[in-house]
Amino acid sequence: MSEDLPKRLFKEGDEPRVTQINNNCRIDYIIRKFQASLPKELDVVKKDPVFHQIFKLHENGLGYSVRVIHSFLCRKLVTYLQHELWFVFARRPLRFSLQEFHAVTGFECDTRISLEEFEEWKYDGGFCSKVLRRKDGTITPFNLWTKDKEAVKKWRNAYRIRLIYLAIILCVVLARDAKANIPLKYIAVVMDLDRVRKYPWGVAAYDLLCKSIAKNRDQLKEKTTSYVLDGFSYALQIWAMEMVPKIGKLCGKKLDKGFKNGPRCINWMGAAKVSYEEIIRLEELITPKDDIYPYISWTGNYDVVKAQAFRRDDDVEDDRIKVLMELIKNGHDFSEHVWETEENEVVSLSLDDKSAVNDEASVNVEAAESDDDFQTPKGSKNVGSRSKRGKKRLPDRGMEKRKHKVLVSGPKQAHFNEDMKAFVTQLFEHNFSGMEQRLQKQMAKTFEQMRAELKDSRKEASVEVELGEPSPTKPSTSQARLTRSTRGVKKH
Repeated sequence: MSEDLPKRLFKEGDEPRVTQINNNCRIDYIIRKFQASLPKELDVVKKDPVFHQIFKLHENGLGYSVRVIHSFLCRKLVTYLQHELWFVFARRPLRFSLQEFHAVTGFECDTRISLEEFEEWKYDGGFCSKVLRRKDGTITPFNLWTKDKEAVKKWRNAYRIRLIYLAIILCVVLARDAKANIPLKYIAVVMDLDRVRKYPWGVAAYDLLCKSIAKNRDQLKEKTTSYVLDGFSYALQIWAMEMVPKIGKLCGKKLDKGFKNGPRCINWMGAAKVSYEEIIRLEELITPKDDIYPYISWTGNYDVVKAQAFRRDDDVEDDRIKVLMELIKNGHDFSEHVWETEENEVVSLSLDDKSAVNDEASVNVEAAESDDDFQTPKGSKNVGSRSKRGKKRLPDRGMEKRKHKVLVSGPKQAHFNEDMKAFVTQLFEHNFSGMEQRLQKQMAKTFEQMRAELKDSRKEASVEVELGEPSPTKPSTSQARLTRSTRGVKKH
């Protein structure tokens, strides 16, 4: 069966470790920048439902876990699919497709929406043409809020609001490098806010994330301690927390356990401080009875396998995935399945995890900005003052208690079946019979020794009488034993 299934990128147990991921998804950085410089304009954008999940995620303060994301990237299955990713955890297959991305983020992911209407834009010589479309191509989000920030304050309110939309699109939803030039097509979209609300941002964000994951595939096999990850990688972390509920308990907690019909990213909070050892330990503890969902959708877990709204015209087929999905459908138990690995030689890194404790939220540091400006997103309500640079206060007070409950308790003892009961009974009877035989032999040997000692003592007594010597006042050991035995018999 192994030949009919896709192979793992790395052998189980040989997944490499990194100390940091340069994460370009900077929710906290973007929101704090505009809270300080354009608070009124930011309030207008917050009221628009198109990106409400971004602000809610920031408000809840769910931390960013480098180790969860990296651990899953190393557990990737190698397939021929262009628009679908598969992973394994505890040997069970999990899909990360546009359907799952939509369930997590809530972004518009309908592939039936045509993008042609969004690409049309007339060069009208106005704001967009003069300010954002420079001939030298040097306009970047980073320059706009550093070098050009005084000029931005003199813009009309409508233009400053559009700038915030543009920053959220580029640096959070698409999670591109803030120093990269602003693409003309996104400038055209923000000039009409109705187009912003209709644009399939989920499709663009998902494709960029998948492209970045594919780009880092070869780098993961090299001796690297960090790499850059573009795209809304938060979605991959929250997807893992939803697909494997026990990972969710390690990273944080749900605000509403009965949450339905909404982007799942807004229903989590917590520090998301997880070590590689804790992830490995959890994977070892998971049993076939634990919930792990191969598919999720907007409406629930495993209730929709493939929604037509997320299909692509250029999808390719992979027969191995068809076999895999059929096994999942039939309830196949993958707990004993050993996934084969790519034939390419894999270099296993052995990095000290302790050196990575303070790098959980590491990101790029650009120009003269401080590290704090580029910290991985953390809710504004939970950010405390820092006495030392890089030191963060953990808002998740119940984190250690949840970890203890998930990792220390372990799986419950399975009930004995009839075969096991018969085996244990037979084993007990056999051992008891052997012990009884050994005890009987030991008792027989002891009585034989006592009999021999008694016989010898009688001979000694008869010799003493013949020689006329007085018998000893202290009885021999054998006589003492015999006397005690005789007394016991008389009492009875």
